Amino acid sequence: MSHVQGGPTGGPQWGTGGGAPSPDWSALAADAERDRRRRRWLVVGGGALATVLVGTVVALAIVRQDGGGADTPADRGGNALDAAEGSSPDAQPAPTFSETSLPPPPKPREFVTDPEKDLAPFTSDGFFAGETMRVEDREYLRVAADTAEGIEACAATAGPGPAEALAAHGCLALVRATYTAEGVAVTVGAAQFPGEEEAAAAKEAAGGPITPLIGEGAAAFCQRGGCRTTRSQLGRYVYFTIAGNLDNTPDSGEETPAQQAARDGNEHAYTRIVQRGESQASASAEALVAERRSGAGGAEDRDTEPEPGATDGD
Repeated sequence: MSHVQGGPTGGPQWGTGGGAPSPDWSALAADAERDRRRRRWLVVGGGALATVLVGTVVALAIVRQDGGGADTPADRGGNALDAAEGSSPDAQPAPTFSETSLPPPPKPREFVTDPEKDLAPFTSDGFFAGETMRVEDREYLRVAADTAEGIEACAATAGPGPAEALAAHGCLALVRATYTAEGVAVTVGAAQFPGEEEAAAAKEAAGGPITPLIGEGAAAFCQRGGCRTTRSQLGRYVYFTIAGNLDNTPDSGEETPAQQAARDGNEHAYTRIVQRGESQASASAEALVAERRSGAGGAEDRDTEPEPGATDGD
């Protein structure tokens, strides 16, 4: 019986004998192990490649959504505009707008300190507005008022005590008003000076109380002494009070109606000076707003004017 042996291609070999030849188990096991390792590396490599591909796709999506990641929204807008406009000579600069914010409002104190700003009339009717003086729950009725303008009139009206100080420091005007309530009367006076320094010096130099203003309902008070007085200064104003009993008897003791009337008159004068500053500051702020609005309106009118030769229609 003949047998055939495989050629150089490595095909199966046939041996001699009556049965099938015994296989090379070691070679077969090695081949199988190589196949398993090849398939395992293919699986691992394919998974890694898939992971890389997925990560790349996600990263690209994030970058596309954020417009580059590092740029701010303004930068992205600028880059888009730059890309769209390029370097065309027809590109227009960004529009500019005029400043619309208002300056800080003026402070009321400036209007009772600076004579260039404190321009409101200074008279007894304006300063002592209203027929009554109310401080907390106490109310007084105004029975007299007067205004003295100029240094000589200030000195003569103020009386011998403060007259010299008012004249020396240039008193411009002196207003007084007398109020009465529950058996007492109080005269409140306010003197205006060229500036805060002059007022402070006059307040320190004043040697006595202001002369009481006698009027209907306050025939005579503080004529025999025993009156309560105050003297204070705010901005370019010095203000005085003198209070006493309506029956012209001297006042003494603590917490008397006359003493309270002097304090109330002092508080009233202070409040009126503060209100003077606030009123002028408010008027100045309103004027600034109106001026700004007027300027804006003028600009709009200029923008809508027809061009030369244009007509409004038939």
